[in-house]
Amino acid sequence: MPEQPETNQQVIRIGADRVTITNNEVVIEAKHETADWEVRTNNAPAIYFREKKYLLVEKGQAHPPFKIRYVLRPWPPGKIPNPKLFLNYGEDSVAERDSSRRGEAFNEVVWVCLLPLYPFLGLLWSGTQQRLVRFGYVPRTITGLSIFTSFAMVLMQGVFVVVTINASMRLGKMIVGGLFGAMTGQDSLHIGSVGIPTSLLDALLALACMADLCVRYSNYLREDQWIGGFLEWLVPQSRRENKEG
Repeated sequence: MPEQPETNQQVIRIGADRVTITNNEVVIEAKHETADWEVRTNNAPAIYFREKKYLLVEKGQAHPPFKIRYVLRPWPPGKIPNPKLFLNYGEDSVAERDSSRRGEAFNEVVWVCLLPLYPFLGLLWSGTQQRLVRFGYVPRTITGLSIFTSFAMVLMQGVFVVVTINASMRLGKMIVGGLFGAMTGQDSLHIGSVGIPTSLLDALLALACMADLCVRYSNYLREDQWIGGFLEWLVPQSRRENKEG
């Protein structure tokens, strides 16, 4: 019987991954998938591990607690690698991959937490809207939705005014109120010794919403990339940029 070639096997841990090394192949059981690691017949990327060049020949599901299984084999003589893509595998690449994965998980959590506030996110000023891009929110979309939110607030103010006027007619006492009056249930909002009529706050809110609705909606229709928050147009762009800078 012909002698079977001796196969030396070594099992090591690289980060959260388990790597099995033999003379003929390297099997990587990874916790997370690695970007650009795809089995390709043409223009295959070269993967460097321990200063040796390998070809990815197999990719599939791994047994728990690992997620995916990669099989690397020594680079075939004469095979031309993809000159645009050379990949490395080691402690640094695994740490970078897992760090990116943790960042993505954090972004998903923030996205879910902010989702109930989705109609109001566009009321935030443009600088803050841009920071929400990393969490999956599109500034142009949330700006458009917030313009509708401004319209809804104007409409709600009108509804509350009609309701309070009808109620005052039955009570014989003139009452005109809106959102602030409905939320507080009082004629005045007291801040220390100062009392501010809720009807004045409701009037200011209605005027602000109507002005904001007109200005932002016209800007939104005129420029296909325009974004802006509630009353942001009152502050010159140069001052906003200096403040954000």
